Amino acid sequence: MGRKLDQNAVNRIHEGQTTRAEVIEWLGSPDQTTRMGETTIFQYHFARASAKPEGFIPIVGAFAGGVNMQNQMVSVTFDRNGIVRQLMTSGGGSEIGMGLSAGSQAKVDVEGTKRPK
Repeated sequence: MGRKLDQNAVNRIHEGQTTRAEVIEWLGSPDQTTRMGETTIFQYHFARASAKPEGFIPIVGAFAGGVNMQNQMVSVTFDRNGIVRQLMTSGGGSEIGMGLSAGSQAKVDVEGTKRPK
């Protein structure tokens, strides 16, 4: 779902400096736009889940060996003049193993950041 954003492009965004036009140029059109009073929020979402190829067993099913998952969210808040007021990002990934006799196990690595002003 969505498209993975280039982290270098996200890192170019600076609160109090970057314009709405620059964000669109660097990240593209947002997946969701919210307007609240004089502020506008752009949100970008990415999620991907794929079966682990080493565990594919056609008779049992595609997910018998587990699933690799990735996610990324970027939220950019603009003031009434179209200047970035706040940037929030989060992302991570997880690997879920599903053994036939051993049950399930999960290994999770999630990172979230809010850029300080």
